[in-house]
Amino acid sequence: MNANILDITARKRQNPAGVADPSDFEFGEGQAIDPKVVVTNPLISLYCLDHTNQRALFVETAPGVDLSQAPFFYQAQYENSVNLISVPYETLHHLADNISLDSRQLILVYSVGRTGSTLVGSALNAIEGITGFSEPDVFTQLVTLREWDGSNEAEISTLVKNCMKIQCKPTEQTSNPRAWAIKFRSFSIELGDLLYKHFPDSKNIFLYRHAETYMTSIMRAFGEDENNLEFRLVIQRWLSTLVPSIAKHVREGGLVLSFSSMVTLSWLAVMERYMELHKKGMPGIAFRFEDLKAAPRETIQKIIEYCEFSDANMEAIYSVLGRDSQAGSALSQEKLGQKKSELSDAHRADLLQALQAHPTIKSPNFIVPGTWIRE
Repeated sequence: MNANILDITARKRQNPAGVADPSDFEFGEGQAIDPKVVVTNPLISLYCLDHTNQRALFVETAPGVDLSQAPFFYQAQYENSVNLISVPYETLHHLADNISLDSRQLILVYSVGRTGSTLVGSALNAIEGITGFSEPDVFTQLVTLREWDGSNEAEISTLVKNCMKIQCKPTEQTSNPRAWAIKFRSFSIELGDLLYKHFPDSKNIFLYRHAETYMTSIMRAFGEDENNLEFRLVIQRWLSTLVPSIAKHVREGGLVLSFSSMVTLSWLAVMERYMELHKKGMPGIAFRFEDLKAAPRETIQKIIEYCEFSDANMEAIYSVLGRDSQAGSALSQEKLGQKKSELSDAHRADLLQALQAHPTIKSPNFIVPGTWIRE
């Protein structure tokens, strides 16, 4: 087994929303080290995969940095990194083979995005002994690496399993976690079948919302340049690695979609995927953003009950509900509150057209199976 320190010579990450990638850093090959350090050192965490070179890249962060408190795990890793460490896939798999992870210790939070999932992750993270991570990006990256035709299924399946085992380790703040709450980016639900295969007893939470308010929120956060053709082309290429229907559109030589069409197809893809997983028997419970917003305490209490944390200090959990879970980021309530966004007739027409064409999800207020209904 082997591993190497990589000497960081420059930081190049430009887009805070981009998927973590080796190109975020410029680095040179450094000294060899004992690879076990990536498992035993609580300051070291998995950042991304360098798939071209068949190796995983880890970051070591400065002492005192609590990645579990960051709204975006991958961005906090990047900003606080002091070292990079490369570990060949073969060594990564060997290390993971020696890790025993009881899937009953896993809470996996899926969502369509813009649904309060970061807040839910923060609430779970407030339970004593729980370590929560908001958007460890290696899983988003694995979606981009998974071939839609299934040609590299075995390789991706092994990487999903072993990256999760490596992800769930003690931290500087919690030396012996009783459980891990992993909140994913929306696209990572495409890995839900593999995660269910390898971790069948995990608790699975799905958060979603009305398609129109979802689109409004996405447009406010990301849609300022929606009329710029070059911007839409870049977004379409990016989403074609993450959203099956957009990938199909690109493969078939389709024209550049409107931004609102891409938003709609992304929402539909996540909803579809959740329903597929539910139909295949993946255990879980779904919550609507509208309920979380209208009755946050009642909704969070139901989530805690589902996760079977009967001893949780609910007052400590409730204390996070009034905070901006994405404070300090480009998606903070303060920053987004300065932006105004209303759906136009063209936006609604794009949404309606996609819903009319869909075989099952015909309404923007569609209720997926397994949803908790407030009494």
